[in-house]
Amino acid sequence: MDFGKSQRLPRISGLQFGTVVTAGYMAMGIFYFPRQMVTAAGRDAIWSFWLEGLVTYFLMRLTFAMNRLVPNETLGEFAPKIVSTPIGLLIGLYTVVYHLALAIVAAVLFGYVLSNIFLPDTPVWGVTGALVLTSLYIASLGISSLARTLQSGYIPMVLLTLLTLVLAMGVIRHPILLEPPVNIQVIPILQGAYREYFLFIGFEVSVTLYPFIRNEERRKGERFAYLGLGLMVLIGTVMYEATMATFGPAFIPLMRWPIVSLMRILAVNGFFVSKWGMLVVVLWTVAVVAFIAIRLWCLAHDMAAMIHWHSRYSYPTFLLIGAVIIFIFSIWIPNAKITDYITQTFILPLGFLYLLGIPLLILTVAHFRKPTVRKLRQKTEPEPPTPG
Repeated sequence: MDFGKSQRLPRISGLQFGTVVTAGYMAMGIFYFPRQMVTAAGRDAIWSFWLEGLVTYFLMRLTFAMNRLVPNETLGEFAPKIVSTPIGLLIGLYTVVYHLALAIVAAVLFGYVLSNIFLPDTPVWGVTGALVLTSLYIASLGISSLARTLQSGYIPMVLLTLLTLVLAMGVIRHPILLEPPVNIQVIPILQGAYREYFLFIGFEVSVTLYPFIRNEERRKGERFAYLGLGLMVLIGTVMYEATMATFGPAFIPLMRWPIVSLMRILAVNGFFVSKWGMLVVVLWTVAVVAFIAIRLWCLAHDMAAMIHWHSRYSYPTFLLIGAVIIFIFSIWIPNAKITDYITQTFILPLGFLYLLGIPLLILTVAHFRKPTVRKLRQKTEPEPPTPG
């Protein structure tokens, strides 16, 4: 359990930071992928996906630059001291609501997939409750344990996903669709990139996580986060190619869960591949549980920063409150179609505003208040320096 600045040891390594940040990618949209992009851009959707990766890279650079202003404090702690208390509190509240919204949507989507496709005899509330309860337990162990849990499942998840998608190449029906189109249409590509951007919208956890990296490994952590982004773009490209060449651009927009349908095709090829596909689903379940756990952990720290309550009781209290809210809203939303509307109408525009607008605001004000930022940095530097 993490109990504030005095209890932030042991901190996580740069590799663990990169792993946690990377775990924020694709957890929400993995089973939708690439329906939204193909609906908007057709065969040009692969360019939309690559554009998403490029935009994410620049937004990450912007966010990391903001985090480095006062590296030993979270955004919720240093924002009020730079942009004024009222605006800082609004940013903190924005962050908390943002974490909750992403966790709720992830729980609804994945709970719906598991309950209706893989566990049809299990009620949705039971699946969602298990996801949230497991996430609550993992988050309660602290960021070090959470990072180690992700590390233990991350590499197998990546390898088995790639191997399963390679096997999917054996069932492709339209190999000509493996070639990227050259007749590029800019507007549909932009529309496709926007509509499916919730694949990458989860890296905002770094604004809370950054102070918990070992001091000497922060730049290394940023590099690992960039490498993780590149790895997710690679996996997403293979997913896209396999799905597109199997179903085609006319059929994908009519499918609810293209990736699930692809796994079902693999399942009829033999017993071994069927079990392999289920193992991939289990590992993606771990990824979604971690996605929710990370948001619960960030939520607890951001709430404590907002109301200045740091004690042994504050973090368990906020974790429990966050888990209850996520569960209630997850079972209150009746189906995944509602989450489509919520995502496209609220989460995407507000997410872009958060990922772009807040770093620009903080960095702009900090540019004109350099003495203040310098004093904050000196004041928050631990004495003696925190050991690695």
